[in-house]
Amino acid sequence: MQFESLDVEVRRARRDDAQAIGAVFDAAVRAGWRYLGELGEKPMFAPHDWNQLIADHAPPNVLLVATDRTGRVLGYTAAHPEDGEMFLLFVHPAYAGRGVGRMLLSAAHDALRVAGRKQAFLFVHEQNQRALAVYEAAGYRHDGSIRESDFRGTAIREVRLVKEL
Repeated sequence: MQFESLDVEVRRARRDDAQAIGAVFDAAVRAGWRYLGELGEKPMFAPHDWNQLIADHAPPNVLLVATDRTGRVLGYTAAHPEDGEMFLLFVHPAYAGRGVGRMLLSAAHDALRVAGRKQAFLFVHEQNQRALAVYEAAGYRHDGSIRESDFRGTAIREVRLVKEL
């Protein structure tokens, strides 16, 4: 498979990115979370939820987007410098495997380092093999912790991964 070269910029998210971030999330979930069945087939969050995500990630929190030269949002990530949590990382499936996620992850790690964090952690669905592989390739390791939750009637089990920064 041949990809066109991407000219990608990583920057802080702005209010007007909210709905594009939601569209990336919806597309990524449909493509990558098939194990959730019908739950992943339709949007999980309303437009106001994406506006709230932007508001919740004002500094000192970090919400970054990767955009192409036209300004289109290709992916995004969120990090919480207060505790070192990598909160979100999604790339539109049309741009998966092209380095966008690695760029976002690197920029988020840089933000955590600037905030004085020595370690990052995240939770990932244990069924999400692609994400697990990406994080492990970036140096994350299982620490043995598990988080279980219920999302709209579906049991979710997540493993905790950590990385020294």
